[in-house]
This record gives sequence, C-alpha cells and structure tokens, in this order.
Amino acid sequence: MKKIGLFGGTFDPVHHGHLAVGRAALRQLGLDTLYLIPASSPPHKSDQLITPFFHRMAMLRLAVQGEPRFVVSDIEGQRSGPSYTIDTLSQFRQNLGPEADFFFIIGLDAFADITTWKKYQELLNRTSFVVIDRPSHGCRTVNEVVSKCFPAYEQEEKGIWGCEGSQRIYALEMEPVPVSSSMIRDRLRRGEAIDDLIPAVVVDYLQCNRLFPAAKKKGREN
Repeated sequence: MKKIGLFGGTFDPVHHGHLAVGRAALRQLGLDTLYLIPASSPPHKSDQLITPFFHRMAMLRLAVQGEPRFVVSDIEGQRSGPSYTIDTLSQFRQNLGPEADFFFIIGLDAFADITTWKKYQELLNRTSFVVIDRPSHGCRTVNEVVSKCFPAYEQEEKGIWGCEGSQRIYALEMEPVPVSSSMIRDRLRRGEAIDDLIPAVVVDYLQCNRLFPAAKKKGREN
C-alpha cells in the first residue's frame, strides 16, 4: 500500500515554511508521494482577495522543481464552487484506488476549527490527519484539540491518537519556521525584501508577472 500525503492550502504565495513541512512529513511518515493541493475557492476565505489559481499553481511548481516526491495537483481547480476537503478526498480515492493510504497535513490553527468543515466527522474515515504545531497558535496543543473535537480518540503513544474503526491523528514534530503567507504579503505591500522567506524562483515569478509590483530581492532595486 502506498503512503500518500495530501497538503492543501491557498499557498498565496508558497514559502519556505510550506516546503519544510512537506519535507518533514515525507521523512517522518515515510511517504511515497506528497501532493500539494492549492485551493481554488477556499470556503473559509470567501471574503478575501486571493491570487488567481493558475499563478499559485505555477509558483508551487517552480518551488518544488527537482524534488520528485512533491507533486502539485490542480484537482481543486478542476471543480466549480468551494474547495471542500471531503470532495477532494473522494476524488483522490477515485483516482488512486483502494491501495492508497492517505495522510492529510494540516496546521494546528486549521485543525482547531475542524468542526466547521463540511462533513468533518467523515474525514477521519478517509484519511489520517498529520497536525503541524504552529508557534503563532498560542498555548493550545494538538492533544487539547483532539480531546475537544474527537473525544473518542485516545493517545496510543507520544504524538499518535487512535480510535477503533477510524484513521489515526499524528502530531508532526519539526523545528518551527516563523513565516506565513500573510507576513510575505505584508512585506510585499511595504516594498520590503522577501528572499529570506520564499524560493528565489518564486520571487522572480512575482516580479515578472507583477502580482505584487513592489516585490524585490535584497540588494536589488526594481
């Protein structure tokens, strides 16, 4: 059975933190492939202005070039309407068949709001969850969120929770990377350098496509 990682988000833009999470998941869970899945129309951000889907896809592909276990998927761009995770999981199951074992990677902040997701109670019948502890999420822990949102789950060992008949929940251990897409967008609006936060090829893409006209690298005026 192949171990398949699914890492969704807006990726607006992709940054070093996203890549570090993906590499840690590949290493710690022994994944065969990690799919990066940009949301076409994220339901929790319907009131926000988001960079067009095809640009976010292109930046992701540039960011992971040369890393064969990363695959960028346009599966949510192929559907109309909100990008619900339950629908994406159904499509991946249909595409990859019963031999795929799914691991859905999610930040602690999003996991804490999991009860607001469409058919959230069905998600753990279809995939294991791999939760990233984000330093900006205060003092809440993965264990606290599991206890509140999935009370039937019990801790099997450090960083792993299970429930009979369902998939597991894992806590992903890694050094925190203090960067977020909103931080990058704020820097871009102020005309500050961002090459310490995102791959150079992504900075170049932002500049060439004038997605953020103020985008620049350290030591280079535009």
